[in-house]
Amino acid sequence: MAKKRILKKNISKIAGELFTDALLCSLFVKDVDGDAVETIMNRILSMEESFIRRAHRPDGKADKTLVKKYYKKLLVDLNTETDAIENELAKLNKMAE
Repeated sequence: MAKKRILKKNISKIAGELFTDALLCSLFVKDVDGDAVETIMNRILSMEESFIRRAHRPDGKADKTLVKKYYKKLLVDLNTETDAIENELAKLNKMAE
């Protein structure tokens, strides 16, 4: 991991894009479940907070291999959570059509 600052900005950017997608879904998709969209928005915000917190404090600062493994797992977890949220938004869009 080159810089924690860049990682945190990328996490915020991803969360912002997901939040924008959810907001657009709630505004422009007819017959969409507003409570489900609100739940997804809350999930996005909590995801952003938790991943930024995780990026700030890696395990095993003294051992570089542990730090590399920590950040690789962080990125994998971020991609997994992002894909899950995108799938939920897509499912809501399909249900509303």
